[in-house]
Amino acid sequence: MIQLNTTSLSASQDPSSSLMPTPQSQTGDGFQTALSAALSATLQQFGINPASVNLSITPAAATSTPVAVTPFSAAAKATSAASTTPTETSTAPAPPESFDDSYWAAQPPAVQALRNIDDYDQRSQMASELAAKGYNIDVPIMVYGWDPAKITAARESYGYTWVPSALQNPVAEAPGISTPGAKAYDPNNPPAGSIAV
Repeated sequence: MIQLNTTSLSASQDPSSSLMPTPQSQTGDGFQTALSAALSATLQQFGINPASVNLSITPAAATSTPVAVTPFSAAAKATSAASTTPTETSTAPAPPESFDDSYWAAQPPAVQALRNIDDYDQRSQMASELAAKGYNIDVPIMVYGWDPAKITAARESYGYTWVPSALQNPVAEAPGISTPGAKAYDPNNPPAGSIAV
């Protein structure tokens, strides 16, 4: 049985309809007819007789609109939920802090605020302002919202011991690469203001 829940204005269906759009509205009967015909045609393409399949198109249960979740909002909610949960008298040790939480906790409070800004443009603007004030901004993590643990692991696997911060020039040559005329990556001498890996 294949069941597809949809919002519908009517429960009638005509599975023998053409796949071509009709002048009628693509809501209600028109949508269900087109959907039913499309599903029947797809089943036939796979060698399945549509008459042998129980196809039910029913109205979906009313649900609330899902809230968009970004890495920043999810982390902020997890952090705030953990900090507002009343603690019971328990002898169990606290769970270890995740790498991501440790990474953000090691940043100055002004930089930590970037983690809770969901809007990319606002986060970018604030990161630019903080970089101009002298803070070291790790663009992939702090601006793009990439996972600190995964980015750090990737950097380490590629041989990086440091990466440039927001206002620094990018690395000209990856670790272990040497091209005549290009400045080789020096893992032992990071420029001032770079970010340790």
